[in-house]
Amino acid sequence: MKKTIEPRLLRMRQLTEYCSLSRAHIYNLISENDFPEGRMLSPGVKAWQRSEVDAWLDKRMGVAA
Repeated sequence: MKKTIEPRLLRMRQLTEYCSLSRAHIYNLISENDFPEGRMLSPGVKAWQRSEVDAWLDKRMGVAA
């Protein structure tokens, strides 16, 4: 059995697939302070912690943390 490694950090392409949201919608939510901002890893490289995204998704779905 092959073990799949889940990434801790999600880049935008992974984030849009993970959340099933468009890039534009994610940036809209960020500008409205309704989505984790993410962190700059280096110039031009931004990533989001999967745990923060999971917490945001749980909140949106009404799942108690």
